[in-house]
Amino acid sequence: MDLKKFLILFIPMVVIVGLSGCLEPPKVEVIEYKIQSVNMNNTKFTIKVLVDNPYPIGVTINKISLDIYALVDGDKIHLGHGEQDNIKISSGNSTFELPIIISNEKIAEAVLKSKSTKLPVEIKGNISINLIVTTVNIPIDIKREID
Repeated sequence: MDLKKFLILFIPMVVIVGLSGCLEPPKVEVIEYKIQSVNMNNTKFTIKVLVDNPYPIGVTINKISLDIYALVDGDKIHLGHGEQDNIKISSGNSTFELPIIISNEKIAEAVLKSKSTKLPVEIKGNISINLIVTTVNIPIDIKREID
């Protein structure tokens, strides 16, 4: 690779990385969910995610993968899994849908164990983002209560 091509790739990356501590990170929000199907074993649904990317360039999420757990009486009950590949995030607002499959048996077990209408859950996973010259992995670790 000649020097000119190297500088064309390297300088924008240095500027982005250097300013990343000063700039606001992208905002991510779940804006909608839809139940796709229900059978004896599983409930399949999609969540629609809004990403507000303040940067002037878009990125590609190579893969987002997450697992959902219920936290009941010190136990961690695996409820389900979601995964999506090759998601394009442009500058500004973008949306994408993430399919999730939840075990009906496990959700019933968690609700019966909790004896409450509110269920604490933990979402753990990883987002792999392609940044042209490298790939960045961002861990997901969210704890919430759901009704």
